Amino acid sequence: MKRLTMLCWLIASMHFNLLFAQTNSWKFRHDHNGVQVYTRKDSTSGILELKLRTEVRASLRAVVALASDIPNLKNWAFRLKESYHIRTISETEGYLYMRTDFPLPFSDRDMIVHYTFKQDPHTKQVTSTSKSAYNLIPEKEGIVRVRAIESKWTYTPLPGGMVRLEYQLKSDPGGSIPKWLINLAVDDGPVKSVLGLKQQLGKYEQATVGFLKE
Repeated sequence: MKRLTMLCWLIASMHFNLLFAQTNSWKFRHDHNGVQVYTRKDSTSGILELKLRTEVRASLRAVVALASDIPNLKNWAFRLKESYHIRTISETEGYLYMRTDFPLPFSDRDMIVHYTFKQDPHTKQVTSTSKSAYNLIPEKEGIVRVRAIESKWTYTPLPGGMVRLEYQLKSDPGGSIPKWLINLAVDDGPVKSVLGLKQQLGKYEQATVGFLKE
């Protein structure tokens, strides 16, 4: 009887997990100037997760060099006021501070993330992941510290001198912003950031990236 009960429980659990995966799949939202936008709702927070996808005519080296140029982030990341390394572990790993200008009446947000770059030796695809390390330094007065954030960039070389960019973001800006408002504007800043990134790429075609294999 106990074995039968356990078997039924396992079958029910598998069915629930499969059903959740089906209902929580990415949904296409719209295309904005060549940037495809997808969203799905986080089951815990109710806040939308985001996925962006686009292609650029550039070398993989230029894309990765731009992405790893932390002082230049404010020149293309939407409403970013400052960014700098808190701690550098290696060429492919470190801790980063970022502060974003939020429109009134909301306070600015800042975040500390642990980031890594990895390259697949066979496909040459580069993946950059960032996760919150919010307690690494003390919070600053008048600024809301973002505690929940995970992001992932994937850079995939394609034939014909193209690179596919894919960006995923799961975050909660915290504070008193209503969830409906967060979800309403979930893709606005990230899409503008990707468009800004595209405009910067030409400056990096002669750059070098030590860890990159092309």
